[in-house]
Order: sequence, then C-alpha cells, then structure tokens
Amino acid sequence: MKQSMSHGRLVLAAALLAACAARPVVAWAGDAEAAELSQQQVEAAYLYKFGSYVTWPDKAFAGPDSPIVIGVAGADTLADDLASMVAGRSIGTRPVVVRRIHDGELPDGVHILFIGGARAAQSGNLFEASHGRPILVVTEGEDGLAEGGAVSFILVDDRVRFDVALNAVQQNGLKLSALLLSVAHTVNGAKP
Repeated sequence: MKQSMSHGRLVLAAALLAACAARPVVAWAGDAEAAELSQQQVEAAYLYKFGSYVTWPDKAFAGPDSPIVIGVAGADTLADDLASMVAGRSIGTRPVVVRRIHDGELPDGVHILFIGGARAAQSGNLFEASHGRPILVVTEGEDGLAEGGAVSFILVDDRVRFDVALNAVQQNGLKLSALLLSVAHTVNGAKP
C-alpha cells in the first residue's frame, strides 16, 4: 500500500512539473510586461517546486525544523511573486522562507539561490561564495550554467524550461531526484 502511494505521488509530481514546462510564457500577444510577469511567475513556481526534489546534507540545516531558505538576487518582482506563493507553505516538514540577497551580501543560510539574469554578469562573488556549499544555484539564460549555475532557466518555444549541470550540483554536495532530471530540457555532466 505505501509503495503504491509513493508511486502515485511521484506520478502526480511529474505531471505538475510537466504542466509547468508546458505552460506558455506569453499571456497576451504583444504585451511585453504581461509576458515578463508570466515568465517570472513560472520561474517562481519552479523555484518553490525544486525544493521538493533536492536532497541536502544534514549540515545544511541548523535543526530538523529549520526552514528552506530561497534567496533571490537581482529579481525583485520574482521575489515578490515567490514570497506570495510560499506564504504558509512547507516542503516536507520544513517551512519555506524567501530572502532577498542585496549587493555585497553573501548567501549565508540559503538553500536555493536564484540569480536573476540582469544581475548574473555582476554576480561572480555569489557564484564563488556558493561554490562547495550546500546551495542549489539557479540562474536564467543560455549562459547560466557556464557562469556557475547548477540549474538555468531558458525559453524553449515560448515556454520556461531548465537545464541542469550535474557537476555543479554534486560539487555543492546536493542530489537531485531522477524525476526532476527527467523533465529537464538538458542535463550536462551526468556521472554513472
């Protein structure tokens, strides 16, 4: 009975991730602001859902009831959308908290770090500060993985998708579920 419920939850989770991937970014043709907000809302939903598919080492949390902290740098609107979305929610038994990362601030205590495209070029210190620490670094754009991200949002046929660099995930001591990897656009650096 427990095994079939687990399988049922995995199927449901896969369907939810696939639905996010299939959602068009453009809400109204010709309305660039609406399209941008829609893309940010989809990215915010992904950031929240990613937390269900990451395994962090125990040392990543101060205690068993410590929150999962999603840090957002360079994307204020996305941070607002994400904060509204996760209010009162949890991932497993952990509450979810959104924290803005300001210029010069380090991602201490962050578990998922989103570096917005506008900020990525100036964010070498965030990538450097996250390297080797239990932080899932998420960026956006075609160059996101090359800049040091573990996951990068991209647009494919007007849909938000994501690429994964497994080497960056593993260097930070994290594990991503096979279910998440199965809905990624591409997965680089896969190790047997």
